[in-house]
Amino acid sequence: MRRYTVIVFMKMNLSVILGGLLVLTIASTAWYIDYQADQISTLKGNQIVLETQIEEQNASIERYLQQQKAQEEQLNLLEEERRKAMQDVNRLRKTFANLDLDQEALADPVDLQNRINKGSLRVLTTLEKLTDPEQFNAKSSNN
Repeated sequence: MRRYTVIVFMKMNLSVILGGLLVLTIASTAWYIDYQADQISTLKGNQIVLETQIEEQNASIERYLQQQKAQEEQLNLLEEERRKAMQDVNRLRKTFANLDLDQEALADPVDLQNRINKGSLRVLTTLEKLTDPEQFNAKSSNN
């Protein structure tokens, strides 16, 4: 009987030990699952932050490209205006090179004076248009 009691006691001890190990395993598994859930939520939060930053950077790049395009268009416009101005300068140089002012002044001084005054007025008007600081503000407000 003693032997039977020892066997039963050993089986109960074994059951208690195995039960304790089972409870410990279940508790540690629950803790690990909770830990992994925290890690997943942290990673999802980081992903949202990164996606937001990527969207902001893409928008910033898009704005930069639009600004570059606008600047390129403005440069092209200025280059075209410069080219036209150079054509006008060359035309005026050619016109002045072909003039014999001495002979015209002797022939009809009043006519020459009127032509010079009209030409000076045209040049002044053109210069005022070209040097008007408001010309760029008016164009940029239309864009």
